[in-house]
Amino acid sequence: MKINFLIFDIFGMGGTVRTVLNVANYLAENDYDVEIISVFQKRNQPFFEIDPRIKVTILHDSVNRQKKPKKLMGKIGNRLLKLKSRLIHKDDEAHHVFSLLTDLKMYSYIKSLESGILITTRPSFNIFAAKYAKPGVKLIGQEHLNFGVYSDDLKKAITTSYGKLDYLVTLTDDDTSDYKSLFSNKKVRVRKITNSVPKFEGNSSKLDEKVVIAAGRLAPQKGFDLLIDSFTTVIKTHPDWKLKIFGYGRDKAELQQLILDKKVYNNVILMGPTKEMEKELSKASIYALSSRFEGFGMVIVEAMQCGVPVVSFDCPKGPAEIISHNKDGILVKNGDIDALASSLIDLINNEEKRKVFGKNALVNVKRFEIDNIGRLWLELLGDINGIKKAN
Repeated sequence: MKINFLIFDIFGMGGTVRTVLNVANYLAENDYDVEIISVFQKRNQPFFEIDPRIKVTILHDSVNRQKKPKKLMGKIGNRLLKLKSRLIHKDDEAHHVFSLLTDLKMYSYIKSLESGILITTRPSFNIFAAKYAKPGVKLIGQEHLNFGVYSDDLKKAITTSYGKLDYLVTLTDDDTSDYKSLFSNKKVRVRKITNSVPKFEGNSSKLDEKVVIAAGRLAPQKGFDLLIDSFTTVIKTHPDWKLKIFGYGRDKAELQQLILDKKVYNNVILMGPTKEMEKELSKASIYALSSRFEGFGMVIVEAMQCGVPVVSFDCPKGPAEIISHNKDGILVKNGDIDALASSLIDLINNEEKRKVFGKNALVNVKRFEIDNIGRLWLELLGDINGIKKAN
């Protein structure tokens, strides 16, 4: 059966893009017919590598479309582009980017699918597929965040719609339990399949650089404001250490102002996005995760894969399922910036401890490599097909 992924923008750089491509590329390597349906294209070249065997369909090209079209259909499209989406849930964090035009394009394409498997990658897409996909299409919804972080209206829509999916794929044990309880009397089957990373072929960090690293969207969820506050304490006793934050997002100006207000501009640097995260991690000695909440914590896995110990808030719901506390990293009370600072200082002061944690991380993280996680996807697809695909 053909595998179709529906995603916001496959050309982007977010965690969902990375994890979808890890799976899609793996399936293509295993001779599956894979298509990625990207609602948007907001850059000319994809940020991450896409296997050439994968068909990529762009529904709305924001980069190359004519801004002032002369043809009637183009003019109609521009009008529809200015009208708010009716089919994407209003509490989707990117609702403002969608429009009546993207509604029509999504609806038309989804209705063109007569069979195969459709894997959707955010709540509003899961809901959309449950409502509008044809009966011959098997539906797999993915949840990248936990149920508790959603608004009441979105929770209601999820509760109403997800039961019509064939499978719901979750990332953590807690989420799996929550969703199984929520849909205990529905046809949807809930299965845990964590995010994955490609097999690591780079160099592990020597853990001797005076660098703490963090990465992610510059948005409130990621808690970089808390991390900057915490690092202000760190540099009082370790002024030669630096914090490098990689990523982009709407909070860049606010975070830059916070750095200026705290007078830590010699130690805290907003680095922007990078395609060479592994290279940057290989030059770091500690990874810091300050998220207020996480769906999983993909960056933790990536750091551990480079042998970098992680200090993380024990936020809901992913970090505690990845980090073995005081063995390959440190978990601190969620939101406690003093505890975060203390734990960073602990690892800064103890290079030998960093190296022990780093070695343990290299062993722990192998369970998340795509060869292991990919087999779980093959099992799921085999169940849907009614035939177990041989490993």
